[in-house]
Amino acid sequence: MAEVQQQAPFPQGWRIAQDFNPQAHIMQIKGKDYLNVQNRLIWFIRDQRALIAAGLAQTAYTIQTELVEHDRDQGWAHFKTYVRDVLGNEATMYGSESVRDFPDYIEKASTKSLGRALLLLGYGTAFTAEIDEGERVVDAPVPPRPASAPVSAPRPVPAAPPRPAPAPVARPAPASAAEALATDRQITSIRKLCAALGRPEPDLATLTFAAARDLLTQLSQAYSEARQAS
Repeated sequence: MAEVQQQAPFPQGWRIAQDFNPQAHIMQIKGKDYLNVQNRLIWFIRDQRALIAAGLAQTAYTIQTELVEHDRDQGWAHFKTYVRDVLGNEATMYGSESVRDFPDYIEKASTKSLGRALLLLGYGTAFTAEIDEGERVVDAPVPPRPASAPVSAPRPVPAAPPRPAPAPVARPAPASAAEALATDRQITSIRKLCAALGRPEPDLATLTFAAARDLLTQLSQAYSEARQAS
């Protein structure tokens, strides 16, 4: 009787190599580290498929980009992107661009909204200035616009005698997206994987979202290798 070949559970090339290192794709823009949107997306898909292969996915991962507004006369476009990972974490962000900055402003606006949504899920958060209030970048450097000519300053007016400054009020600094704590779904998945691999659990009380994501990728890979070896 002819031997029946068992089909692979996933198509060839479906898995992205686990040796993909986002650090190797960091570029310098205006003296700051920057991870472009293409490599953020590769990083995201690699993690999702590793979790699916390990049997930890709780839902399908989703990327939906939608044109919100487009002014052809002014050459301006506005996009919205929704991203959900296989653990159920979600993010929605917007991006707009004009023809004054990019001839392909429609594509750039779409890419910008995607990149910003991935940032909120922790992909590239430490390597971009896109969510800062200062100069912004999309997928390529943009030279800063020349500053306008300085306006002549008015004649100085004698200042009133200085008053003692009030004591500053101490306020806690808001945590960045990279410092957000791990979600309940991440913690549950980490516990299941540690139990299956016979490993001790890490300190889950202080585990950040980004650290939990990286740990899940490592544990998923170890789990897949253990199943293949058995």
